[in-house]
Amino acid sequence: MKVHETNDPGCRCKSTINLAGFLARSSVNGPGIRPVVWVQGCPIHCEGCFNPQFLSFNLGQQVTPSSLAEIICAQKNIDGATFSGGEPFTQAHALGDLGEQLREQGHSIVTFTGFSPDIVLKSTRPAWKRLVAATDLLIAGPYISSMKCNDPWIGSSNQRIIPLTDTITLPASSTHASGHPAEFTVHPDGTLTATGFPDRQFVKGLTHRCRGDS
Repeated sequence: MKVHETNDPGCRCKSTINLAGFLARSSVNGPGIRPVVWVQGCPIHCEGCFNPQFLSFNLGQQVTPSSLAEIICAQKNIDGATFSGGEPFTQAHALGDLGEQLREQGHSIVTFTGFSPDIVLKSTRPAWKRLVAATDLLIAGPYISSMKCNDPWIGSSNQRIIPLTDTITLPASSTHASGHPAEFTVHPDGTLTATGFPDRQFVKGLTHRCRGDS
């Protein structure tokens, strides 16, 4: 699918991030402990997407790269940050800015994308090239349900884990790991964030129990 401004409002160059969600600490969204930035909007619409609520380009929370960098850098004992979504490359200009600021502070960047590696790495878009340059580990490719696999960082076997720098040391067992990790975070206000690859029916049942549904 060729993405351009007429079919993807997220491609426009923006200085703010249209934020869908943020998690201060996660151990299942890339190597180590990482804050996760989920952006709002994705033009790819993979069948079986785990975050369907992030697909539309509706207005989410608008944050500047500098303000988000300050929040991330205030976290203790983290290994870097992860960009996910939604589709990060529809907000490549602002996320590239954020990635540059974080790397200046010694943090590494993991970027998930539903676009194929060739589309991302061969793109001549300045914003896309900026985000690629600010990324240490790229996890790329659309989710294809018929190719579902049990790697801890990818959902289907067509997706690729691509080191773009030598900053992140991949565990020797990462390509042989079995099973999808899941992580549940209970926030002070009582809300629950499920990330990684939790079983959908389990999450649905847990949500009902947390709400007190019968």
